[in-house]
Parts: sequence; C-alpha cells; structure tokens
Amino acid sequence: PSALPNMESLLPGVSVGVARSEAIKAPPSKAQVKSASGVTEVRARPASLWRRLLSFTIDTAAIAGVAALYITLASSVTGLKTPEAGLTGFDGFVAWLRAFHTILLPGFFLVLVLALVYCAVAAFLWNGRTLGRLLLGLRLVDTHGIAPAPGRAIVRALLSGVSFVFFLGGFWMALFDRRGQTLHDKLTSTFVVQPS
Repeated sequence: PSALPNMESLLPGVSVGVARSEAIKAPPSKAQVKSASGVTEVRARPASLWRRLLSFTIDTAAIAGVAALYITLASSVTGLKTPEAGLTGFDGFVAWLRAFHTILLPGFFLVLVLALVYCAVAAFLWNGRTLGRLLLGLRLVDTHGIAPAPGRAIVRALLSGVSFVFFLGGFWMALFDRRGQTLHDKLTSTFVVQPS
C-alpha cells in the first residue's frame, strides 16, 4: 500500500477514509475496507513494543556490521597491529581502544552519517520501512498516513539519539502513550504502525 491512515486512525479501532482519488491501488486486504460511499478505509494500529524493539535491533545490527567492516578494512589499510593477546576484561578493552584510536573517531562519524542516510533512504525509497521494519511488517508514517520526507526522517534519527542518551527516557514514553509514540516520534509527528 502506498498510504496509511491519518493520525486519528492510528488509535486502536478507529479508521479514517481516504478519498477515491487517493485510494490505495493495491488489491483490498483485511486492513482495507471499501465502504458503500466509495471511500477506501485503511486500518492500522500502533506497533507493539516488542516489534519495535526487534526492528531497532535488526537495524542496529545492520549498521554495526558495516561499521565493523570499516574498522577491519581501515585497520588493514593503515597497518594497525592488534593488541597483545592474553589481556582480558577492562584491560583488554583499553588495549583494543589504544590500538585502534586513530580510526575510531572517523569510524564514529562514518556510523553517524551511515545511520542518517539509512533512515532517510528508508523513508524515501522504501516507503517508511527500514530492513527491520520490513521484516516485522511495520511502517513509519506521518500525520497524513504516508512515509515521512527524508528531512523529517533525518531529524527523527537525530532525536532518537537524544532519546537514547537520556537513559532511554524517550523510548520509555512509548509504554505510556496511547499512540505508542516515543519522544522523537512526538517531536517529529511520526508514528510506527502495523496493519490491523
């Protein structure tokens, strides 16, 4: 489907009509109902917390995989030597940081840019779905029920970092919000939904 419902329909059990000119061109599914007036209604509900968490984990793993590939390639190109074997725990971690300190800062900025581009591309090209959302049947939509513009998706990604930094405080809001919105969802007027 190319569009999802308006903000009001994101509440459980509430649906909003889409004008015939904007009607979804896909064949009707159980989430779509054609009324007698010729208006196609699409029903969606806020995504469950476990689906959102699993989706976030998949997306984070994908980005971390690319970052690990970067560190491996950068360390082989620059000729960095691995830390001494035999060190464990905190000593091993500090030795690893010391060995790779020259590539960690550029790697951090690479991961940041990669995550922002990933969110923007997913919003624009994949209709509000990242790899994790695609696998779990979720979609990111704005108040009009369509995928947010890349700029809004980038701002949302930056704000999700703020939600994360404050002891996951922005994410905890989704537990108590009737629409399942996190802090960064509220600030950018976006919703993560699943078809009902």
